[in-house]
Amino acid sequence: RTMENLMTGPYVFIEAARSPAFRKMAYFNKAAFKNYSYLIDEHGCTGFSIEVEDVAEDKLQDYFSPDFSSIRKKGDIVEIGIVGSGAFSEDFDLDVFKNFPNIRKITTHGISFRSRLPELFPKLETWLNLDWKTNKVENLGNGWPDLKNLALHGFSGSLALFEKSPITKLFLISSSIKGIDDVLRFKDLEVLQLVSSKITGDVSRLSELAKLRSLRFEGKNKLDGWDKLASRSVENFEASHYPCKFPRENFPQLENYVINAYRARDPFYEEGGDYDALGDEFAAL
Repeated sequence: RTMENLMTGPYVFIEAARSPAFRKMAYFNKAAFKNYSYLIDEHGCTGFSIEVEDVAEDKLQDYFSPDFSSIRKKGDIVEIGIVGSGAFSEDFDLDVFKNFPNIRKITTHGISFRSRLPELFPKLETWLNLDWKTNKVENLGNGWPDLKNLALHGFSGSLALFEKSPITKLFLISSSIKGIDDVLRFKDLEVLQLVSSKITGDVSRLSELAKLRSLRFEGKNKLDGWDKLASRSVENFEASHYPCKFPRENFPQLENYVINAYRARDPFYEEGGDYDALGDEFAAL
């Protein structure tokens, strides 16, 4: 980032609800939220996201102290995103987030919540964390008993931290875990995505996950056992570096799949089904 990035004016985008069943989001940058946060109530939004860009030329240029007083219907808010780079003011009281009692989904990035996320958002069901180093949690204990959907960028360590949460969707990006056993602890897993992540072990053990519906591997890893990989439940499958012929016969329920599509003239390239449906499945967290 350069100083010029900080000179952009305010912007706000109100997402149109596709139907009453869908959440309606309002997206702001820092400057716009300060002046236009009242639009959240005015447009009946159930969530909002604020993009902060206070780091330029590798230096913190300003602090972030959001004022939520213009949001009157705090109980209607179920989703919050605080993304970008920066830092809350030292005197900013994070307890103000407790005034939003029904938060089910949060997106965090380069602004630290000082390890207080489980306390601030106890009813969380979905966490998209784009920077584990900035927003890691420790000793979760019995926190987040409803957490089902988990996406982590830059995670390192053991997923045992989340073993008391009923994880059904797991998305690891540029992460390092000890081995495939770390994933198998989530017996109810339905969607698994491993992107540019370091992991070892026998990939065929994923057949132990009886509810697994969608499986994606992007980037190289040190897994083995690819020729024995099988599943009676997987319907969607994507892999960018499958090291052998894909054992299609081992997936009786498979509908949509793409194998080795990113390498020109790959001898193990294979695809079938609806590519758009495959993309939608892996985009939905």
